[in-house]
Amino acid sequence: MREWKTRVAGIRAGLQNSLFQDPPPPRGGVGRSRSVAIFAALFALAVLLQMLRVGWSASVHTLWAEDGAVYLSGALHSDLGGSLFDTYATYLVFVPRVIGEIADLLPLQDAPVAISVLSGGVVALSGFVVWQATAGLIESPALRAALAAATVLVPVGGLESAASAAYVPWYMLFASFWVLLWRPQSAWGAGCAGLFVLATGLSTPGLWFFVPLALLRTLAARDRRDTLILGGFWLGALVQVPVLAFNEEKAVTPLWTHDIWTDFLQRVLDGAALGLQLGGKAWVHFGWAFLIALIALALVALAYGVSRAGLAARLLALVAIPTSLVMFVVSVYQRAVGPQMAWPANIYFDAAGRYAIVPALLLVSVVLVTIDRRSRRHESEASPAWLAYGVAAAMLVVIATSFDVHDSDIRGGTTWRTALRHGAEACAAEDATETGVETSPPGWSLNIPCDRLAPFAPGTER
Repeated sequence: MREWKTRVAGIRAGLQNSLFQDPPPPRGGVGRSRSVAIFAALFALAVLLQMLRVGWSASVHTLWAEDGAVYLSGALHSDLGGSLFDTYATYLVFVPRVIGEIADLLPLQDAPVAISVLSGGVVALSGFVVWQATAGLIESPALRAALAAATVLVPVGGLESAASAAYVPWYMLFASFWVLLWRPQSAWGAGCAGLFVLATGLSTPGLWFFVPLALLRTLAARDRRDTLILGGFWLGALVQVPVLAFNEEKAVTPLWTHDIWTDFLQRVLDGAALGLQLGGKAWVHFGWAFLIALIALALVALAYGVSRAGLAARLLALVAIPTSLVMFVVSVYQRAVGPQMAWPANIYFDAAGRYAIVPALLLVSVVLVTIDRRSRRHESEASPAWLAYGVAAAMLVVIATSFDVHDSDIRGGTTWRTALRHGAEACAAEDATETGVETSPPGWSLNIPCDRLAPFAPGTER
């Protein structure tokens, strides 16, 4: 028994000093008020850039997919807060429901801009969490900033996942992975981190893919800070269990196809390295020869880098890489989008890109931790970590080339105000109590009570 306890204590100490280590003490710099001002400016910029990705007009004048048909509609057809714990696709979607409820508090004509700004705010918050949570494993500010930027402006997601309430849980999931690796300096910070993970768990069962990491964090737990984070994780993960077990909604029939393995190489591995645009063009021009070369390069680089980067990088690779693969394969199988995601020869597109977001960013995380740890071993105090700066610059190029995802034919067309006016006209013509109002993409709509549409009837609009 004593030998067993000694062995467990050794494992705990190893995890605490490698994977779950305390971040370095903050360096002297700008004061608190200036830090708050910088954060506010960067936060606003992050929201603005997400809206610009889909096109300014589309972000402020159109509603996208489930944002209107599910989340705003749910708020419109219930009392204040009444839709927050309604399920969608068989599970709780708390944060998207909150966004829909807040949008419903504003004038109806402002719903698109409200949802875009609120969704962008959640994604910007996720990027900030990643910046904070990576301090223990990534010392280079350049690499941490690059990963935070990739979280906010993820280069593999495409049009569907930008400035949309429906898909903010994917960004929160990646940030929650890093929260499980983070040891905040204060109990207050740990409490906020725990609430963030809890909100993620209330919004998607995807938190289950991080159970192996959470078990390691539980084994290595030291104090109240760990307990607060782990409490948020386990509560968020467990609450979805009875919801899915007793939910009677019709779910998508899972579909297994060998396309899923191709999807992983094209959308995750290729996307992690080059992003959607550069990676897609490489596929168009070089096809499987490019992917095979990329696989070989990735394996060689992983073996070389991790073997020389220390225990923390090795452990992260052992956790993050299998999580990336399992999360992608299971999600794509469960949602039956394998054929939809596969690129034929000479073609690339962003369909169902949301499923690649977290898996691709997990692979990027392994690369950045490995480079940071490797750079620390060879960096003198007088010489800069040139490799870290070079990789950060390359990531910014990838982010920039995949920045523009707008498509006015899919997310555009009839503006929200015009659709509201058409709805008001239909109410008057049909003497109905509610009517359908068009949203984006084509074919999507939501029903709105006619009393809410009355102000948009011809001759009554201000």
